[in-house]
Amino acid sequence: MKKTIIIALFLLGGLTAFAQAPHIYEHDYPVITEENLQIRALMDSVSLDSIKANIEHLCSYHTRRYDSRFIYDVQDWLVSRYKDFGADTVLLHDFEVPYYEQGTADNVIAVKWGTKKPQEYVVCGAHYDSWNADGYDPDTIRSPGADDNASGVAGILETARLLSPYTFDRTVIFANWCAEEVGLVGSAAYAHDCAEQRMDIVAYFNLDMTGYLAEGSDMHVNLMYTTQDSLLGDYTKNFSHVYFPEMRIWQDWLAWGDSDYSSFNRNGYPAIHPFEDVRESSPFIHTRQDVLGLSINNLEQSKRFTELNLGLVATLAGINGYNVPENEVVKVALYPNPTREAVSIAAEDGMQHIMVCNILGQQVKAMELHGENRCTLVTSDLASGLYIVRIMTGKGIACLRLVVE
Repeated sequence: MKKTIIIALFLLGGLTAFAQAPHIYEHDYPVITEENLQIRALMDSVSLDSIKANIEHLCSYHTRRYDSRFIYDVQDWLVSRYKDFGADTVLLHDFEVPYYEQGTADNVIAVKWGTKKPQEYVVCGAHYDSWNADGYDPDTIRSPGADDNASGVAGILETARLLSPYTFDRTVIFANWCAEEVGLVGSAAYAHDCAEQRMDIVAYFNLDMTGYLAEGSDMHVNLMYTTQDSLLGDYTKNFSHVYFPEMRIWQDWLAWGDSDYSSFNRNGYPAIHPFEDVRESSPFIHTRQDVLGLSINNLEQSKRFTELNLGLVATLAGINGYNVPENEVVKVALYPNPTREAVSIAAEDGMQHIMVCNILGQQVKAMELHGENRCTLVTSDLASGLYIVRIMTGKGIACLRLVVE
């Protein structure tokens, strides 16, 4: 969670000053009248132990500050987690931080491709950087960032772990943003790039600070969204009322900061942010005391927020069946690589489908095949850059990096 008093320098760049842009696309949202047994079973599978373990690991880094030497280790760990879960595609989205020349770790993007509407995206995300307001040395100041925002990252990781084995009508993107604490920089860059590519993002769901519950307070959700996103807000409240009828949920606003959902608002995408409490949130964030047991004093609440996020994403994406093939080793080669005009693809087993996506996780090219072992993929119409080529064969799926010059 970014507090405005910390980022006065970046306010000059206008990162937090824009009102929401008109929606690029308009979508309807389902009306929930009763529980879906498959969705309920998945939500009940959310593991408190898994959430706790991920929070503990994230807090074990001395700091997760965006410009520290430790942040690259955090990025690599996140990439490894999504690969372990079996995400279809894992990408790094690079961006620049204003007034910082040394560079920073990337946004981590994991994609589960839709089967019926792959060009429509349901995105959920949480920032993985932390902050300590006591000083400015990026490597020496301890910044565990438990509630802000290991709690949110743990929720997205658990959502990805449980949903990765399933197929969906729409494409699902699990995202972790960097440099949130200095002006929502990572998510702003990603949402801007998505808008430039006119990606059809049906909804963005944000997790940021889920684990603190003030003494004497009941478990509830403060839901942040703009009037323009009232349909998405209604969907979220409707879903919560059906699956968690005992839990209060209402629209509210932060008086002291912002979070990554605003990056999507400002680029024309409906976005929403469930929050622990706008008036009684953790008083320990941005300090050495943002730790488990103190700043995160209610893991059951973090679990509930994760369940809510998982259910909202799975329902809106259109969950289908359990689909984890017993994949053998898939042997595929691309050459030449790098390339400009075209690339040859050779596979030991017959190929069925080839998909190319850019670093946003957006599909930019696709080919249907009928069991061929060799084919040529034209790349002259692609802009220079890094792409992921996903090749489906009879033995399974291979994902290879391709550089277009």
